[in-house]
Amino acid sequence: MNKKHLLSLTLILALLAAREHPASAQVSGTKLHLQLQDEQLSAAVNGSAVSLETAARIVDGSFYIPVRWAAQQLGLELKWNEERRTAGLTTPSAYLEWDLVRQTVRVNGASMPLKETAFISDGALLVKLSWIAPYLQVQYAFQPDPGRVDIVYVQPTDTAYRESGYSEDTLPNSRPIAVFTTDKPSYRLGEPVSYIDLSYDPDAEGLPEYRWTGNQPAFFEPGIYSVTLQVRDGNGNWSEPAVQSVKVIDEPYLSASEFPWYTRPAGSVIKDEAEQWNRALSGAPQLPAMVTKSTERKRIISGESQIIRNPGLIGKQSVNGKARLFMHHSNGMEEKVQFAAVIHNPDPSQTRTVHITREGLLQPTLLHRANTKEAAVNYMTQPALKESIEVKPGETAVLKQVALEPGQGFAAIQDIEADGLAEISFVVMKADKTETMQPYDSYFGAGAVGTVNDAADIRLDADIDGKSLPVLSKWTPDTPQTSNRGTVYSLYLYQPHQAVIAFRAKDGYVDGILKVNGRVLALPQGGLTDQDGIFVVYRPEGRESEVHIEWLAAPGSTSPVEWIFYPLKDNK
Repeated sequence: MNKKHLLSLTLILALLAAREHPASAQVSGTKLHLQLQDEQLSAAVNGSAVSLETAARIVDGSFYIPVRWAAQQLGLELKWNEERRTAGLTTPSAYLEWDLVRQTVRVNGASMPLKETAFISDGALLVKLSWIAPYLQVQYAFQPDPGRVDIVYVQPTDTAYRESGYSEDTLPNSRPIAVFTTDKPSYRLGEPVSYIDLSYDPDAEGLPEYRWTGNQPAFFEPGIYSVTLQVRDGNGNWSEPAVQSVKVIDEPYLSASEFPWYTRPAGSVIKDEAEQWNRALSGAPQLPAMVTKSTERKRIISGESQIIRNPGLIGKQSVNGKARLFMHHSNGMEEKVQFAAVIHNPDPSQTRTVHITREGLLQPTLLHRANTKEAAVNYMTQPALKESIEVKPGETAVLKQVALEPGQGFAAIQDIEADGLAEISFVVMKADKTETMQPYDSYFGAGAVGTVNDAADIRLDADIDGKSLPVLSKWTPDTPQTSNRGTVYSLYLYQPHQAVIAFRAKDGYVDGILKVNGRVLALPQGGLTDQDGIFVVYRPEGRESEVHIEWLAAPGSTSPVEWIFYPLKDNK
């Protein structure tokens, strides 16, 4: 043991015994906020700068504090035991004793090596904060870059710790302690406020419930705002309120309309009813982009929310190559029926091969109107299929068949590819029909006509960097949503690090599935209406060069989607 170090510590502790403890730390319920920095001979106590004789240090990723100084600030009694040649500290939950001769530290008599928790530096004892914090009953936040810790201590009160009214109760339950701070002493108008939670429960029962008052994410008028926090422990006890003041200076940062665009994550909804914003959105120009409507695959639609009133032929179309079948029907009859999509080979001499490559299905259910999204989700997320059907000359085969009880509905989206001319029919039969499928001309009477639309896939390519997107812009597909059933939209947007991408239901209701760079992004439960606001699809993460977005509306959607591109300013 270095005698010089031991003598220095002896003198320091002797001086400590003669010094008066800080009054602020002895008042019951007083909160103390300490801030120390790595290798800095200064600290802050409740915001006021003070000098240190010994600097805190970061060693092997852990923060070490000068125990003499910390004890002074917390009003604890640190003593030198001349007979035992040890330094002792009585904390709220344990007695700690450092034996500098034997290089050990004892916690309530249990010994462990000194080097695991502390070391001597220039005659002063530095202790690992993560080790001593539970004994001091302080909360701390460690920021490695820059090397800094914020330590918060609330002097316990009798009511905060002793809940039992029985004097014989030696293990009383304690109330939790609500503690929080902010990351800055003041904020500009519209600047995000970061609330740092330092609350704890002395009984370690957990804090399952928080009750905040006034904790706005930002403030848009200058002034001093009061914020209050209470926490509840696992035993049902509420803490005393912790109150902090947030100072907001009269300096602009973000307006109320700008704030959500700069802070809300992807998957959230922005609703701004300000007249100025609505005028800006209404007058926003169309995004300069290249739009490609693929005609390689045709869409064949048997119906959209169509109610089956009687058996027969719903519709028929021809296909030669790729097609996407879209089916959405419900049984309005009083008996069970079967719906079938069938394919007929009109060629008298050659067999047709039909490949089913992708499918999404909502199984028959009475709750079909609220769950049609399942068909779109399955279509966009399930692995590709490798099913094939051989249709001999003049014969008919089933592509999709479902049984519908009265009131039940279903939805299906199916991609197929035929190696020659074939005929698609959508038919309804009574449930007791068992005859072999016939060509579609054998069925009649349903009264609806199937429709064919090109452009099963639409692609948009656009640059949305700061130069290409100088102002708020939008893109509304020129084809109405009601005739775009089963269309997959793919947006390839380049240099997106300076823009937020969002969409809204333009007029009515929409639901469906989004994939952003291959990851599914869930819409709010129940979809969106034109009254809900704007759904954030993508927020920049850094300097990414491209984002790929896929969108498929669910069966039953009634609104076109309007895409919105919001440019972000670098100075925010």
